[in-house]
Amino acid sequence: MAPLDFVALKDLHNSANRLLHSPLVRQGLVHEREEKWVDDVSESSLRMLEVCGISKDLLMVVKEHLQELQFTLRRASIGDEGTEEKITAHNSYRKKLKKETLKCLKWLKKGMKSETSVTLHPPTMNEQKLVLVVDVLREVRVIIISIVESLLSLVSSPWLDSKSGKRSFTSRLVRVNLHSFSDADMSFDAMVLQSANKRLAGVRMAIEDLEVELECMFRRLIHTRVLLLNILTK
Repeated sequence: MAPLDFVALKDLHNSANRLLHSPLVRQGLVHEREEKWVDDVSESSLRMLEVCGISKDLLMVVKEHLQELQFTLRRASIGDEGTEEKITAHNSYRKKLKKETLKCLKWLKKGMKSETSVTLHPPTMNEQKLVLVVDVLREVRVIIISIVESLLSLVSSPWLDSKSGKRSFTSRLVRVNLHSFSDADMSFDAMVLQSANKRLAGVRMAIEDLEVELECMFRRLIHTRVLLLNILTK
């Protein structure tokens, strides 16, 4: 998957919002506000807010689960009982997260297909700058889909090694800080725990980066929506 160009989208979206401040563009929208394409643009801005909100909620759920798993590993490092059962439960829940993420992705793509069938570009519009607003809303959906695809990739990849040699990850992990094992075993299991924590930290950082970009996108969409409503309700 190609890297997501959040900077380019931000610049494009800010340009669209600046256009909505332009007297010429505002007059053009007011003049044609009874046209179907204008209503389509307004409705599209509302749908993008909904799509962005759902994606934000999904990111938050995955992030919370990741934090719980990191806490479990910290408890494992001090020999907390029941670690293996907790990690098994986390692995099962991660599969559920994968299904929910995939479900959200399919819904997003389905919505994009139905939206492309609507003619948002006004056939009689003289002010072609207005087309930029439409293009931005379409690009926002594409980027949000890419964000959820990235999230699906993170959720689908094993956060913890399921096996190494003949022993499962959890069975090796619970040996940490148990004095009945040799120093070599203890060192090996400590390395396993350190590797797992490092992997989870990397996943969390990636999710937080997506979360920040999605929040910025959400705020710009609110600005777009407010500008459109202020123009169309006058």
